[in-house]
Amino acid sequence: MVKFRVITDSSCGISQQDAKKLGVVVLPLTLSYKGKDYLDGIDITTDEFYKMVFEEEKKEGLLQQVKSHFKVNNPIKTSMVTPVAFENAMKDVIKDGYIPVVLPISSVLSGTYNSALIAKDSLENEEIYVEDSHTALGSVKVMILRLISHEYETIKDVLDDIHYMVKHINFYSAPDTLEYLYRGGRLSRLSATVGNILQLKPVIELDRAGMLIPISKQRGLKHAFMKINDCIKELPIDKEYPFEFGYSTEIKNVETMKEYLKDQLPTDCEIHQISPVVGAHVGPGASAFFYISKKEVPDCT
Repeated sequence: MVKFRVITDSSCGISQQDAKKLGVVVLPLTLSYKGKDYLDGIDITTDEFYKMVFEEEKKEGLLQQVKSHFKVNNPIKTSMVTPVAFENAMKDVIKDGYIPVVLPISSVLSGTYNSALIAKDSLENEEIYVEDSHTALGSVKVMILRLISHEYETIKDVLDDIHYMVKHINFYSAPDTLEYLYRGGRLSRLSATVGNILQLKPVIELDRAGMLIPISKQRGLKHAFMKINDCIKELPIDKEYPFEFGYSTEIKNVETMKEYLKDQLPTDCEIHQISPVVGAHVGPGASAFFYISKKEVPDCT
């Protein structure tokens, strides 16, 4: 059996504590809020970051809405993992007798993938593989859970499975507010304002390029979850692979989502909080489902 170790970044939602148990190297992205930097999962926990950002914005109330109306830049920023951090991690993995396999957040969403390539090039005489996941959040985690739980004869078998999963990975998310999609440039101010008044909830899918795409708006979260259930019937779950539910701040929302999808779930699974690297950009109350489809996922752009 081939000996390899996965190196990823903290956007996948694997904590440092779980990373040690799983034998995965998780390098922290940097979260910046109001001029202060935090190493994701090291300097600040997911709960602490969400509480700091969302509760502060809730206190600001009307002032925050006025700022948003004039399209003030989102105060939450993220910075990629540096090439030096990747290089050091790769050296440690090689020293322990493993082949480094790097699987970071989509190259469309972050420069972290390119950082890993730079680090690989600096170690040109070593066997290192850097793969673009073309996805984010729990989708990367689902891929990693598959890799560490399966036995592979050769490194080619590992890479072939990654390439298969990239074509079949899928996730649907239902944010509880349109405000954060507006801030990210996905909706107009008018659409977000009217949608929030009408209690419209978007259904978001990840396209093959790794971009978050709103594919539907439904009246209320329950209808959004019903729409996601219909979407999954078209792209059914492959029970041979892991799957996972995620949420930003309101676990009750994702528990309701799970209830709507229960007839399609091959087994039960845990619910985990998604990393603030992306979660803070979809807002409080967001719910998500990550899985590998039996069918190849089409480009939804």
